[in-house]
Amino acid sequence: MLHQEMQKILQDLQKVQAKPAVSIFVKTHRTFPDNEKDPIALKNQLKAAEDCLKKKHGAEITQQVMRKIHQELDDFRPNYNLDTLAIFASPEQAHVLRFPFDTVERVVINDQFAVRDILKSLSSAVHYYALVITREKGRLIEAIDDRVIHEFNPEDTDLLENLPYGAFPVVTDSLATTSAAERSINEDKYLKEFLNHIDKNLQAVLGRRNLPVILIGDKRNIGFYKEICDQPNVIIATVDNVTYLDNGDAQHIVNSIQPALQHYQQQRQLQARQNMQSLYGTPRIRTDLQEIYRAALEGNTATLYVRQGHTLPGQLAPEQQSVILNDAGDIEPQTNDVIDDLIELVRKNSGQVMFLDQTMMEGHDPLVLATRY
Repeated sequence: MLHQEMQKILQDLQKVQAKPAVSIFVKTHRTFPDNEKDPIALKNQLKAAEDCLKKKHGAEITQQVMRKIHQELDDFRPNYNLDTLAIFASPEQAHVLRFPFDTVERVVINDQFAVRDILKSLSSAVHYYALVITREKGRLIEAIDDRVIHEFNPEDTDLLENLPYGAFPVVTDSLATTSAAERSINEDKYLKEFLNHIDKNLQAVLGRRNLPVILIGDKRNIGFYKEICDQPNVIIATVDNVTYLDNGDAQHIVNSIQPALQHYQQQRQLQARQNMQSLYGTPRIRTDLQEIYRAALEGNTATLYVRQGHTLPGQLAPEQQSVILNDAGDIEPQTNDVIDDLIELVRKNSGQVMFLDQTMMEGHDPLVLATRY
């Protein structure tokens, strides 16, 4: 499932009011033999949820919720697990999602689904493709931050008809089969032609799922690829010191590019901070919570800058065009977070949201809005 699709589902779930709304989180594993334990862990969490439901809501409601859950779990296969399995269920609906990051294993029964922390994790994450290029192979890996989601392969049957040069990995033997004399004359030509094949496949993937790209290879191949690629602007970083490019595990590749990804994130945050600071002292900056909310209601939002981890328990009151905060001593773990609601409102009105870490927001309010006008 795409990062954007996952966010949309979670945002829709966040709006649901149900009695009860059941959220179940199970730690899962990607590979054998660890994933053999996953069905047992899931069974234990389902039993815990069922027992808790019976105590709080009785047998009839419990049966309705558990029936919805089991209907959704009919196709559950441990072989497709990521790092967390999440179930969100009520008497009317159930959703089963797999997440490429760890969450606290727990059961939460409330009148809203426990999606707040997950949405924040997704909002501040970088979702990207890692494109690996060598003289003989082109690999494509989809990842979020330091977690692999999927390496493209011949089993991606829904994608194959759109790929002009067949399934990933794209391979060639033209360089290996030509004579030494011919290679010395035409190797650059053959290599660029092969890299162009890889790029044409990448462009087809980007046409369906437009994500930034981290390019991985040796310096020579990276240089050639940049010469022939159709969209060099999608490349956010290049890495030329990764080992085992042809056959290394996808997670090894993603682990190896983390310094480059972290540098990209730091540069992106630094640029965002500079953009924010350049507007200070102008009428376009809002730091008062009520003013931020009113601007968001009017659609006058360019970028909302949020300090990572910042929360405010309470609710928005559209009729009064005001924010009502909860008393400090009246905070429940699943209390509605005003910051989440503001983020959703800004995005709904085509505004951008930038999450900045503590050091980037030092000396500034934890919530800053740059308006359109």
